[in-house]
Amino acid sequence: MGKDERDGSNEYQNYQPASLNTTDALIRDLDNTDIVFHIGDISYANGYLSQWDQFTQQVEPITSRVPYMIASGNHERDFPNSGSLYNGTDSGGECGVPAETMYYAPTEKRDNFWYSMDYGMFRFCVADSEHDWREGTEQYRFLDRCLGTVDRAKQPWLVFIAHRVLGYSSGFFYGFDGAFAEPMARQSLEG
Repeated sequence: MGKDERDGSNEYQNYQPASLNTTDALIRDLDNTDIVFHIGDISYANGYLSQWDQFTQQVEPITSRVPYMIASGNHERDFPNSGSLYNGTDSGGECGVPAETMYYAPTEKRDNFWYSMDYGMFRFCVADSEHDWREGTEQYRFLDRCLGTVDRAKQPWLVFIAHRVLGYSSGFFYGFDGAFAEPMARQSLEG
């Protein structure tokens, strides 16, 4: 989503004016909103903590009234040798620290930003697309459990969330060896 100032005072010149429209629309509809999921590319602060301050001020009318759940994206996590699956520099060196510190998520480990949560008739399985998700990894095992243990009689809605596409049929850009299709396609998850 990003951030912007209403008075045009952004000195850093990394702004997303349309984010104000999104924020305003969410605020107008808060009486009809139970929960918000912000799935990566949260503030686009890219290593500037003051930009996080600006963003949190912008969304405070939302975060003070409803649960605001986040997932990690490339602009929060990716940096060489940071543990990210991708070695881009999109986070500006943040390596996930501001997002994981400022926002609560029911994770087992703060630096592994994948989690599940149940909300009424919904089970949300939130992946961290910036960490390795391929078969045999800790995240793969977590997602396999999350997707496979839902009681569909109690929670008929199973929602899988990730910032990036995890399985991709092309070798271009996202095409890593291995695919995430197998646990997503099991008969037990389709019922």
